[in-house]
Amino acid sequence: MKFSPKSEGAGTRSAGLVMGALDAAGQVAWRYDLMRARFELSGKLPHADLSGGKERVGLSDLAAHFDLREMETLSAALKQAASGQAVKGSGLEAGELLCLITTRSKRLLCFRGRRSASAGSILGTLSDLTEEVKRLMNADTTEDYGEFNVHDLHIDPLTGLYNRQGFLKAAQVMLRLPGDYDLVVGDLNRFRRLNEALGHERADLVLSILGQRLREVFDDTAVVARLGEDEFAVLTTRGFPRVSERMRLGLERAISVAGFDIHPTFSMGAVSVEGGEGALDSGELLRRAEMAVEAAQQKGAGGVASYKRDLESDGLTQLAMEAELRKAFVSGEICAWYQPIVDLKTGVIAGFEALARWVHPKRGIVPPDEFLGLARDLGLLCDLSTIMMSSTVKTLAKWRTQYGLADTFFISVNLSSADIERSHLVEDVSRLIRDNDLPLKALKLEVTESDVMRDPQAAARILESLRDAGAGIALDDFGTGFSSLSYLARLPFDTLKIDRSFVITMKTEQSSEKIVRSILTLGRDLGLDVVAEGVEDMELADRLAGLGCDFGQGWGYAKALKVADAEVFMARSLGQDIKGNVA
Repeated sequence: MKFSPKSEGAGTRSAGLVMGALDAAGQVAWRYDLMRARFELSGKLPHADLSGGKERVGLSDLAAHFDLREMETLSAALKQAASGQAVKGSGLEAGELLCLITTRSKRLLCFRGRRSASAGSILGTLSDLTEEVKRLMNADTTEDYGEFNVHDLHIDPLTGLYNRQGFLKAAQVMLRLPGDYDLVVGDLNRFRRLNEALGHERADLVLSILGQRLREVFDDTAVVARLGEDEFAVLTTRGFPRVSERMRLGLERAISVAGFDIHPTFSMGAVSVEGGEGALDSGELLRRAEMAVEAAQQKGAGGVASYKRDLESDGLTQLAMEAELRKAFVSGEICAWYQPIVDLKTGVIAGFEALARWVHPKRGIVPPDEFLGLARDLGLLCDLSTIMMSSTVKTLAKWRTQYGLADTFFISVNLSSADIERSHLVEDVSRLIRDNDLPLKALKLEVTESDVMRDPQAAARILESLRDAGAGIALDDFGTGFSSLSYLARLPFDTLKIDRSFVITMKTEQSSEKIVRSILTLGRDLGLDVVAEGVEDMELADRLAGLGCDFGQGWGYAKALKVADAEVFMARSLGQDIKGNVA
């Protein structure tokens, strides 16, 4: 960031520039005189004129605008800032004030300030966040926000954008939707120098203006945030111009504050991601983008860098990941989550698919696409299947006892080609079914076309033995690579799963619906149950039911759920009270 003094005089000229900056940021400046207990307000909020035409107003004058409880909240915040002490756990520095209160007319206002060096007053800004909160919360009508604080709303009170926590939640929602997305994080260069030269209040004005500019550049479908003091982020659909270019055009324009022309520059980190089922976790996506920011900063002010694997720090190198993954198998960090499979005719749950998740103690949920390939390379897929089958049958046996589940209720577990070739697979499956007293096909084992086609004859023998041991057998991702339909009749499948790529494109591509119809006809002719993957909404579910599909699975019903959440989903779908020890 560059800034240079204007050639025209200071004094009233400087005051006018500050007012101009306040107007650009949609804020009012205030000074609270501690001795006289009164405000001096500079400017007016469009929907909340607190001055009433007066230059100075006392706390008693504000009673016309705020209920007693709100006045007590503001008064307590002013006293705390005046004391020069920090509130433990608030995230505020000593002498800093951040107060969110509601007017009688249901406007949500944010007082932000800091005790002045002379200790005789508190200086700050006032923002109206009503519209921003309504937009971020997808509210069509004004709400009573009196019971909320700024942290509950997950917004940054200075800019009205999402804060870090709000961004992570909103980004996760967006990433669930199929599509191509770009995340760009921009770090304002040399912000500390600006703080030192202009002071916190005027530096905050710069940040407010930058936040306003981001809102103007991107529409409401984008997730826009202020992640930290001088860090902004935008997640939106991929397009042209690129997100980084749009951010730069919007942000890197001169700002006039206190007699200076501020020329902001940003170092930007970008990462691309595909949305939909199994999409990258928003926290991991943000970590990658911020890593790219660090690489951009090494190029100098105004640099931009895209995330690449070689940017990973020493703690996340391949060797470290391998060691952590091996440890995860021993320490219980690998666990089963459950995605519901629903009967399309009745809308009632018929079973689950168990999906592996790695719950890392520091990184949180590690996406499957980051560790499944590594597990394969390390020869751990058989260990993974053993963990998944063991935990799944115990969970199913427990639920059968508690909820009296029908014998047709099932949970599917994926097998790899390495599992099919494992010598004791059949004995292990037989023991699990027997020891947990499961009915036939309650444990369903899923294999892909590519796995069985490596050696169809050997696969047929193993799958026959698994079926004789009491397991159901499902062919996963059907339609994406089967080299000979003749093997379909010869292999002991009882279920076909239509690949999600055909299901999610049924609305837009006639060829996809024709393929789905053909698979359903084939399944009926062979006496197989058919499960459609990728059911993203109820319109698809109804269409598939009309075509005669038996079961649906996808985010239209639920994502993969922790065991406790899966139990709640199951109980509600079956119309039963929750009987387990759900966390």
